[in-house]
Amino acid sequence: MTLRPLLVLVLVTLGCEEGTTLEPLSPTSFDVVSQETSLQLSASPAFADERGGGVFVDLAGRVVRVRPNGARGVLEPHPRNTVLPGPATGVYALGPANALVATSRGLFVADQGWLIAPSWQDLLPPEGLLGTTLGTDGVAWLAHAQGLYRLDRGVLTEFTVGGQGLGGTSAMAVAPTLDGTPGLWFAREGKLLAAAQTSRTEFTVHDSGLSATVLAGGVQGLVGIGPSRDSGGELWAITRTSLLLYTGTAWRQYTLPAAPRRLLGAGRFAWLQAGDALYRYDADTRAWAEAKALPGAGTLLAADAAGNAWVRVGTQTLSVSPVLTPRLRGLFQGARVFDGQLVLQASLPERERPEALAWELDGLSHALDFPSGTLGAGPTEALRFFSLGGAEPSGVLKPISLATLADGWHTLSLQATTGGQTATRRVHFEFRGASTATVSWERDIKDLGVERCAKCHATGTDPELVTYAQWKTNAAAIADAVRSSRMPADGPLDSAGVSAIVLWVNGGAQP
Repeated sequence: MTLRPLLVLVLVTLGCEEGTTLEPLSPTSFDVVSQETSLQLSASPAFADERGGGVFVDLAGRVVRVRPNGARGVLEPHPRNTVLPGPATGVYALGPANALVATSRGLFVADQGWLIAPSWQDLLPPEGLLGTTLGTDGVAWLAHAQGLYRLDRGVLTEFTVGGQGLGGTSAMAVAPTLDGTPGLWFAREGKLLAAAQTSRTEFTVHDSGLSATVLAGGVQGLVGIGPSRDSGGELWAITRTSLLLYTGTAWRQYTLPAAPRRLLGAGRFAWLQAGDALYRYDADTRAWAEAKALPGAGTLLAADAAGNAWVRVGTQTLSVSPVLTPRLRGLFQGARVFDGQLVLQASLPERERPEALAWELDGLSHALDFPSGTLGAGPTEALRFFSLGGAEPSGVLKPISLATLADGWHTLSLQATTGGQTATRRVHFEFRGASTATVSWERDIKDLGVERCAKCHATGTDPELVTYAQWKTNAAAIADAVRSSRMPADGPLDSAGVSAIVLWVNGGAQP
């Protein structure tokens, strides 16, 4: 297998320097709520799942999934792999619920308890993988010592400027670029560059315009804050001495009490280590806060879109947050929703019985009958689940309706009150439900299935997804899997692929 044709890019140098406003960072403070995992985990990069838990590397180099209820287990190689993974060195986000794992014998996708060899595995050595960042339409970006790569619908493409590769990229993030359009920011050779997307495969690359003084020592980390109804997103960056913010119109520069060490983020949250201090940024309130009462400085491993972080402190691995955040299943931060009904569940540890539980969609509130929540058992802690739409007498969960929503960005808020304290989980999503296109399996779905599903769901697997009859039999489950980004295992589909499948299922799964 070879790389697809390179993306076409043009380098544009701005004629003026963008100034920055210098001011001190003035955070509030919070006492952390923490949960320790009993596993001995390494300080390698890790993936945090916004539903709770995540994927980590243990001290033996094994890839371990930790569930929010305390369940844990080692991920096994998929039986269709032709190469067995070696000891792992790091885990990086590849989608809302899956991750890319670097091992001594290749790169693998961690999904649903498996380590799966992607179709492009032989194109990129595991040595030199620096990190990943998630874009829109199911796109993931990979920074590698030998270049910058774009993973779109399972196809790996090298990203170049003027035909030249971009080895030496030290950091990257998806955020609004200098003209406000979405794109990729990346740091390389002492510069900060923005690649504004002009079509699906073309970008225009601009220099940020920041001076050498502002960027002294180079950019050490970048985090893109996702969009919402009220914001197109933000970019945060750290240099050797300061913290930078770009809002789409102007730069701001913050001084810190100590040199920044690491910057991570997911969804609408960012986490920063500076000296021995740990800070958390909430884009919905546009405020930083400093974590108190941690047992030590530790190492920041991962951050999730629910606002939690995982920190390695000595021999402990802790999940930390300001409050015990309710989790949401069935809808991811930044998701594009294509049909008018969703089955959604809130979850909390069983030990934290809420005094009140409610959800709100675009200002319309609904109280939940929380005593009717169902209990799911775990080896160390049970979770209690609450259906936002209620349930039928038979126990079948009812969906909530999005039929009245206009196309565009919306916010679903989940509030849980425990011990007199209310914790809120906000999920911003984009509704795209107005399409009335007719979709057929032969014309619109078959080739997509061959490209993205055949490796794991060919003859002899359960379920098989080769023929039209097999797709129709499993139509509802397929729609749920791609809509929640659980499948395909090597990375979520873009909006067009998800839309095609959902519309095909909702339209009666036509041949």
